[in-house]
Amino acid sequence: MDRETIERLAQDAELLSGATLRGLDLRGADLAALRLDKCELDGVDLRGADLTDCQFTHCRLTRSVFDAARLSGTLFFASELHAVSFAEALIENANWHECRLEGVLFDRVRLHLAGFSGGQLANIRFREARLEQLVMANLSSGAMDFADAHFERSVLLECDLRRADFRGADFAMVVLNKSNLAGQRFAGQDFDVVQFSEADLTGCDFSHVRIRQGNFTAARLQGARFGGASLSGAIFLQADLTGADFSGANLIQAIWQGARAEGACFTRANLYQGNFLSTELGKADLRGADLTYADLSHANLEAADLGGATLLRAKLHRVRDRDARFTDRGRALGDDPEQRAAEDWRPLPESGG
Repeated sequence: MDRETIERLAQDAELLSGATLRGLDLRGADLAALRLDKCELDGVDLRGADLTDCQFTHCRLTRSVFDAARLSGTLFFASELHAVSFAEALIENANWHECRLEGVLFDRVRLHLAGFSGGQLANIRFREARLEQLVMANLSSGAMDFADAHFERSVLLECDLRRADFRGADFAMVVLNKSNLAGQRFAGQDFDVVQFSEADLTGCDFSHVRIRQGNFTAARLQGARFGGASLSGAIFLQADLTGADFSGANLIQAIWQGARAEGACFTRANLYQGNFLSTELGKADLRGADLTYADLSHANLEAADLGGATLLRAKLHRVRDRDARFTDRGRALGDDPEQRAAEDWRPLPESGG
């Protein structure tokens, strides 16, 4: 089958089924609306081709090249792609659904609104890619390379990203909820509005990161490192921060309510106006931290070290502080009688009658 026949099929919007295309030169071809089903493409050159509204269903693509091609409204369904390159392609509103991709390159692509769902990804590269409104969900994934990529308004939901490389990547309005990122290194990187709710971030390195509007609700952050990070207003509601390191971090007005932070390190951290309501801080190291106006009501501070910590107007209402060490407790606020009365109020039992 030659180029002329393929282009005619595209023009007539006819279905090409069960064909084998090997070594075909389709560079720069206009293949808009081409439909392929159960076809095999081996070594096909599609560089610069227009693949607008094309469909590849139940196809097998091997060593084919889509570099600088246009994929707008393009669909890959239940297909296998091995050693395929989409480098520098323009990808808009495209989908890879229930596909298996291995050794596929998306380096320097310009991607706007594309989805990968219900499939398998292994050894995939997105180096220096611009990824706007990328959606990855319900995937089985192996190694992925996102070095120096730009993520914007993207969602990576319930993905296994432990073997992904995010070096040099930046993130703007990105959702990583319920994804597994255990052991990842993000030191020194930028996050502008990011959601890590219920994500596994065990042992992650966030040292010196800059995170604006970070949400870590119910995330697993055991042993994570945030030394020197900037996380003003971050949300750690009900997160597990056991043994995490926040030394020297800027955490102004962060919300920690209900979090577990036993043995966590907050030395010299800026915790100004932090909300620690009912937070577990047993054996935490808070030496030299700034807790000015922080609310520690009902927090567990047993055996915590607050030596040198600033507690000006900090609220210590009903804290548990056995064996805790303070050097500035005199400037903190103790139990609030009115609040205690309100907390202890119970309606009178109804009289029989």
